[in-house]
Amino acid sequence: MAEPRTPRSGDVSWIRARLLRAAPGGTLALAALVLVTAFLAAALPRAVDGYENSALRDTVAHTSVPDRSVTMSLQVSRLSVPFDPEALLTSTSLKETEKEFQKLVRPPLALERDQTVYGVRSVETVAADPGLPRFPADTPLPPKGTLVAQPDLAGNTRLVEGRLPHPRADDRSVEAVITDRTAKAMKLRTGSAFHLQDPLGSVMTVRVTGIVTPRTPGAAWWNAESDLRSPSMRSQPGSGGDPVRYWHFTALIDESATNVLLGLQDGAQAYWHHPADIGALTARDVPALRDRLSALTAGPAAARLQTKQRGLHVEEDGLAERLGPFVAERTAAQPLILVAAVGVGTVAVVVLLMAAGLSANRRRAEFTLLRARGISMSALTGRLLAESAVVAVPSAAAGLALALFLLPTERASLAVWSATAVAVLATVSLPLRAAATARRPRPGQREDIVAARPSRRRTVAELAVVLVVTGAVVALRQRGTADGGADILTAAAPVLLAVVTALVLLRLYPWPVRLLARPFARLNGAVLHLGLARAGRAPSTTALPLLAVLVALTVTSFGGAVLAGVDAGRDQAAVTAVGADARVQTFGALPQGLDTQVRKVPGVREVTGVRIEPGQQIINSRTRFDLLVVDPEPYARLVAADGLGTSFPAGKLDSATKEPIPAIASPAVARTFGNGVGDPETVRSSVGRVMVRIVGTQDATPAAPNHEFLIVSRAALAKVAPGTKEPAHGPSTLYATGTGIDATALRAAVAKAAPEAQVTLRTEQRASYGTTSALQSGARHVYLAAVAAGAGYSVLALLLSLLHNAPQRKALLARLRTMGMTGRGRQWLAVLEMLPQVLLGALGGILVSVATVPLVRPGVDLAALAFTVRTPATDLSGAVLHTDAASLLVPATALVVLACVVLAVQAWLTGRRGEGTELRMGERS
Repeated sequence: MAEPRTPRSGDVSWIRARLLRAAPGGTLALAALVLVTAFLAAALPRAVDGYENSALRDTVAHTSVPDRSVTMSLQVSRLSVPFDPEALLTSTSLKETEKEFQKLVRPPLALERDQTVYGVRSVETVAADPGLPRFPADTPLPPKGTLVAQPDLAGNTRLVEGRLPHPRADDRSVEAVITDRTAKAMKLRTGSAFHLQDPLGSVMTVRVTGIVTPRTPGAAWWNAESDLRSPSMRSQPGSGGDPVRYWHFTALIDESATNVLLGLQDGAQAYWHHPADIGALTARDVPALRDRLSALTAGPAAARLQTKQRGLHVEEDGLAERLGPFVAERTAAQPLILVAAVGVGTVAVVVLLMAAGLSANRRRAEFTLLRARGISMSALTGRLLAESAVVAVPSAAAGLALALFLLPTERASLAVWSATAVAVLATVSLPLRAAATARRPRPGQREDIVAARPSRRRTVAELAVVLVVTGAVVALRQRGTADGGADILTAAAPVLLAVVTALVLLRLYPWPVRLLARPFARLNGAVLHLGLARAGRAPSTTALPLLAVLVALTVTSFGGAVLAGVDAGRDQAAVTAVGADARVQTFGALPQGLDTQVRKVPGVREVTGVRIEPGQQIINSRTRFDLLVVDPEPYARLVAADGLGTSFPAGKLDSATKEPIPAIASPAVARTFGNGVGDPETVRSSVGRVMVRIVGTQDATPAAPNHEFLIVSRAALAKVAPGTKEPAHGPSTLYATGTGIDATALRAAVAKAAPEAQVTLRTEQRASYGTTSALQSGARHVYLAAVAAGAGYSVLALLLSLLHNAPQRKALLARLRTMGMTGRGRQWLAVLEMLPQVLLGALGGILVSVATVPLVRPGVDLAALAFTVRTPATDLSGAVLHTDAASLLVPATALVVLACVVLAVQAWLTGRRGEGTELRMGERS
């Protein structure tokens, strides 16, 4: 009889039989796992590119034309250019300069050439005509005007009345047209004339020949220069330091009449606005784009422009300035995405390896038989490689194609490489694991985690891993504190800690199991004893599922820490900005009895009045501070309710009958008082000069959160100045505390008594911080999707670990049923068998999460994520990573509950099948 033929590694019929007949379920499961993993691996970089590009384009699109342009300018006057300055302002000269600039434009800088706007404008000059309006009417500043000449005036305007200006002009007069809005606001009409006068007294007459309207109001032609369509209100410092406002308007002259602008003292300015091509902007090109813009402003390209035309320069504001906030926000969001990517990638790799390991363990007898029949290791590995490739490569290609179709972006290389890596890992994991299993065949034996004695090699390897990870963590901590940089090491911190924690927990796991074995053996009943014994028989290969669970829990809790830090930062900033739940503030003193009306508003619990006198300073000192006049006891309750600063020492501000009166000061103010605390100084106040003695200091206070301060008692101030009336030291600000304050009722009560007072609520201030940009919302959505994927993979890892011993568990439960154990007892036994391992993973996940937050905190800038718009007065100190109890406990608890439910259901299903079937399956396993 002929011997059966040994299949070759590339035998298609054998591979088809193996995949479709012997294990169709496993084949479909592996294909689905690879497809989903490849899709996620390819989708993550494309999703990040997508929301970053959308955020960048949205940021640039919502700015004015000058703010999204590369602007070039040239100042021309008869003093700066003594020889033929008119030649620089001609249309031909402007076009030639534009051509030279376009030669220097290189990718990634892309400009909308059809939207380029260039022209000539005069310097802002006083319009000395009594008939032109002033705002307000009694302002000392007359209106100011600008003359602008841009090509194709006729093609971009529509005549309402009159005619377009002629190019003829002399040194002292020129024709111009104005828009209908300018004519209405400045009270001009066709045939009117106004005069522009420079500082030397030279007067230029401008005759209005017509009124026009824009053909395309949204075009760059009308929006590159300010005030072309309508006048605007501008301001300049007045004699007393207060701003003084005035009208500014623009008139349009013919492009051939630009020489007339040189008749003014400061001459004219040629300009070129180049709007960026918004559709061509990509976030990954921003660093190179900023370098290119720097080269145009102060680099080699700028030098070339100077050689072509002296005095020509590219302005630094515009597009380059708009990219700065985007880069800062993107840098702040990167650690969030990197942590999610590394964490989910690690869990996915673990799951693929676990799937390969589970398949290799179930097919160990097959590999042993093939080896016994003489197949070589290379042939066995090649056969398994071909078998895995037939499933993994098409599945990974399908996942990649799905990601490319659903998430269209400009860059596809990273997605292709990610999907390829998944395909390679899924292809080689089973052959490599089988080679390790079948190279040295040995009889089947148990590898209990309690009974196993780790070898010296394993001990050395684990110690080496611990030392390397410890060094990396120390380096990360030191570097993160120094520069706050976010890189792959920062993102890998949770995974590194999870590896060390998994190794330590697996080393410690046998001890409590051994300690509980003896006392549980003496108890009546077999459930606890058998459950603990089965827990000790867990395979020593539990490291992979434990690592997957630890990383998934850490990534989930890190997201909770980010969200908690953002919320805490916004809450603290709102409290600091308002000082209480609501604030009513005005200059001077509030009407008496207003505090009583505010107390009647629904939701208000207590009202505290404070008089704030800003800009005070001690005699012979330059330190400025806010003088706060308070009622000590109510103010102490306000400080306690807000949590700003330490407890307020109200007892120290006793009602002194003579000077010096006691005061609480900020540390900087206290240092200006002679030798410090206890030395009196003279302070200016609303009741005159008073002597003040500092009796304590506070780092912060609700009434002056961003200023230095000095706090005195209102009663004490009234006693040392008995001749002053109540408004002199009455409150200028009311601080209300409470829950659910009715904003409408509060504003109505304040408007009735003090219409000029400003009402600010903490909830409204908090809501203003809650608006998220496109980049923030995109990063959050991607992270939440990554957390969901990581949770799914962790559950899959847990299920795979449960499937590892499922046949033996089913056989055991069947035997126990034949021995008379009840169904509830079998369910408890199945749960107790795996409960210690699941609790080990949950506890380890909590420990790693708690350790990750302080480790990664220096490398994560939550301020950029918490505040889309912020001012120098915004308190950013609270926007740091915070350990969130819910994000720690909820995922871990859910994991434990899921494992218990699965085991209980498995035990219930086992009881519904025949004992003979389960026992025969147990014998084959």
